[in-house]
Amino acid sequence: MRFKNFTLLFLMGIFGLFTTNLFAQDATISADEIQYWVGEGENEVVVAISWCSNTETALAWGYRFDGEATVFQALTDIATADDRLTVVGAAPTNITYVDEEYDLTMCPNPSAQWGDPDYDVPMHSVNGFMGQHMMAEEPIVDNDFVKIGGYACGVMSEDWSTISWTTEIMPATNPGEVIVDATISAEEIQYWVGEGENQVVVAISWCSNTEAALAWGYRFDGEATVFQALTDIAAADNRLTVVGDAPSNITYVDEEYDLTMCPNPSAQWGEPDYDVPMHSVNGYMGQHMMAEEPIANNDFVKIGGYACGIMSEDWTTISWTTEIMPATTPIEVAVDASISAEEIRYWVGEGEHEVIFAVNWAEPNVCLAWGYRFPEEEVTVKDMMIDIQSADPRFTFLEGSWGVDDIKFREGDLNLHLVGDYWWYLINGSDANFGYDQQTLTGGEFVKWGDIACATEIAEYTYVWEQPVEPVSMYDAVNENESSSLLIYPNPTVGETFVTLKNAGLNEVSVYDIQGRLVSKQSVVATEGEQVRLSTETLNAGVYFVTVSNDSAVRTAKLVVK
Repeated sequence: MRFKNFTLLFLMGIFGLFTTNLFAQDATISADEIQYWVGEGENEVVVAISWCSNTETALAWGYRFDGEATVFQALTDIATADDRLTVVGAAPTNITYVDEEYDLTMCPNPSAQWGDPDYDVPMHSVNGFMGQHMMAEEPIVDNDFVKIGGYACGVMSEDWSTISWTTEIMPATNPGEVIVDATISAEEIQYWVGEGENQVVVAISWCSNTEAALAWGYRFDGEATVFQALTDIAAADNRLTVVGDAPSNITYVDEEYDLTMCPNPSAQWGEPDYDVPMHSVNGYMGQHMMAEEPIANNDFVKIGGYACGIMSEDWTTISWTTEIMPATTPIEVAVDASISAEEIRYWVGEGEHEVIFAVNWAEPNVCLAWGYRFPEEEVTVKDMMIDIQSADPRFTFLEGSWGVDDIKFREGDLNLHLVGDYWWYLINGSDANFGYDQQTLTGGEFVKWGDIACATEIAEYTYVWEQPVEPVSMYDAVNENESSSLLIYPNPTVGETFVTLKNAGLNEVSVYDIQGRLVSKQSVVATEGEQVRLSTETLNAGVYFVTVSNDSAVRTAKLVVK
C-alpha cells in the first residue's frame, strides 16, 4: 500500500501516538534543501542514502525525470552523474561513497550471511513504506521520497511494512564542475632561465586581468626562494616586470598581452578589485613571504592573485582552472648594424650633402662602408654607386635587367661577391620605395645593400643586417698594386696598359670582364720587373680584372678601360 496523501500520513502518525509506537520519529529532508539535482523532467524525487552500519551518515540527492522511472534507475543515474557514489551489483549488493570527508560502504562485510551481526545489504522504502519489489522494478512518481539503506539504518515496524530513520539526512553537496588543478610539465617549458642541477617550473596567472597563465623554467644550484626565481626570470625576460619587494604587482607585456596582476593598486582588502600576488608550492599555499619561501628540485610554483584559484576552506591548498601555457622564448631584438659619418675613412666626391653607403656580403660575412658627398639637391642611388665604382677600383657592381645582379669587392686575398638570391637595399633601415635607378638621395641617408643570406629575419618579409659595419680604407692605386705585386699603368687606360711582373719565370696573364668571362690570356717567360703590354683597343669601356699567376702566387688587380 502506498500513501501519496500527506494529510492521511499525518493522521496515521497521530493515530500511532494513541495506539502503539508504529512509527519512530522519521528523519526527512525537503526538496527545497536539496543541493545536487540529477536529470531533467517534470517529476521530482528525493533519494536519500544512509550508511548507518559504517557511520551515522545519510546524504540526499534530487532526481528529475519525465515519464516512468524506478528506484534503481534513479540510483544509478545519480551515481553516473556523481563519481563519488558507486553502485555495486544489479540488486545492488553494496553502495559506496568516497570524498575528502567520507569513505562509506553499505556492506562492510560482503561475506556475511543472513543472521550474522554484520550482515547488511541495501534495502529501500518509498514515502516510509518498505519497497514491494526489487529496486529495478520499484516504480517512483513525482514527489516521492526514496530511502535506501541497510537493515540497521532504521526502525522497522513489526509487520515490516514501514521503516523510520533516526539518522539526520544531509544534502549531498553539489560538486559542480570537477576542479582539475591546471598544471604543465617541465618537458613543455620553452623558456629556461639560469643554470644548475635543480629545476623548478614557475607559473604566473593574471586571472583578474584576463584568463592568461604563463610558465617559465628556472634552474639553480644550492638554495633558492620563490622571489629569487621570479626576479631572475624577470631579469632575463624583459616582457615580465616585478613591482615591489613583496611584490605588490607583476606585469607582462608583449605583442599579444598587456597584463597586470593588480588592476587597481589603491584597492583595499575586501574590495572587489583587490588582488595582489600570492603563491603556492606544489599546490600548497606558501607558508612564508616569497623572499623567504624555499624551493627545491622539481617544485612547481604558482603565483597569482586571490581570484586566480579555488581555495580550500582551511586555506592550505589552492587549485587553478586557467590553462597554463609555456612562455615563448623571446626572439632577441635584432638591431640593424650601422656606422656614423665620423667613422668613415674613405669619402668619394665633394659637396655639402653626405650619404653613407654600405654593402653586406655573406661567406665571409663582411660589411663595408663608404662615404659619398655631392653638391646637387639630389642624386639617385645608381649615380652614387657609379661614382664610387669609378673612384674605387676595388668596388664594382653588375647591373642586370631587374636591377643589381651582383656587387663585388676585391682587395688582396679578400674576394667578395653575391651569395644568395638577389641584392636589395634599405634606406635608413627601411625598404626603399623605388628601384635604385629612380630612388633619390638628398643627404643624411644610410643606404645598405645585402641579401637574405646575410640578414636576420625579425618578422615576415622583414630583415636586418647585424654584421658590424667596417669603414673601407682609403684607396691608393700605387699601394694597392705594390701590396698585390701587380702594378698596372696607366689605369684607367685607353688603348693599352702595362703590367709589371715582380716574379721571374713563367707567368700567365689573364683578363676577365666584370661577369667573370675570360677576355684574353697569354703566357710570358719574364725576368723580375719586366713589363707586359696588354692591348685594350678591342675592349668596351668598363671594369676588368687582370690576373697574373705563377708557381708562387696568384695576384689580381682591377683595370678600368675608358
